[in-house]
This record gives sequence, structure tokens and C-alpha cells, in this order.
Amino acid sequence: MADLFSSGFRTLESALIAREKVQGTISSNIANADTPNYAADTRGFADFLAEQQQSKSSGQLAATQPGHFRDSDSDHLPMSVFHQASNQRMDGNSVDMQKEMARMAENQLMHELANSLIKGRISGLLNAIKEGNR
Repeated sequence: MADLFSSGFRTLESALIAREKVQGTISSNIANADTPNYAADTRGFADFLAEQQQSKSSGQLAATQPGHFRDSDSDHLPMSVFHQASNQRMDGNSVDMQKEMARMAENQLMHELANSLIKGRISGLLNAIKEGNR
């Protein structure tokens, strides 16, 4: 019974948190679309999911900002996650609104899918409980 709520729900929880962080990244890029010399943040779902799962499995504090260092990272500098595109505008901004809007639509659909999966698992458990009480 303990396995019933462990790995599947934790994975879906991590996925939803990662989707939320992606939404924040995309929103930040869109909000700064007119900011001169703004470099678009290109972190995606896989980056945030790996971060989420690593922090849960290692028990370390999660880095909440891209510039945060971890103890294990003290030997080297982190990779840049900001997009330095060759198609920057004249003001140095690298936000491509069409790409950001497409990323946002995809992220929304995937978030809804993860929510549907959670609802389906809960519904299945509820049905099992109801049938078990007969």
C-alpha cells in the first residue's frame, strides 16, 4: 500500500513543478521582450525536472535562481543558460516572441496532460476504494 502513492505521484509532482518553472521562464522572457540587451533564458522542462529530481533524491537545497552554486559545483562555473543568438535585434535583445509563444502553448498542453494523469490515478484509486467497500 505504501508504494501506491510513492514513485508515480512524486514523478508527476516533479513534472508539474518543472512545468510551472518553465512557465515562469517563458513569462520572464516575454515580459522582457522590449528590454535592451536582455538575453532570453532558454532553460526547458528537462533542465527543471532534472533539478527537481536531483534535489529530492540528494536532500540538498534546491537552487531557486540560475546563478546559485551548489557545494558540488564549487570547482567550476555553471554553463550559461541564456540565449546568445546571432539573430539578436539591434537593441541586443534575443527574445523571439513567436518561439516564446509556441513554447508557452506547448508547456500549457503538457501541464494539462500531467494534471489529467494525476486525476486519472486518483480516480482509479477512488474506484478501487469504492469497489473494496462492497
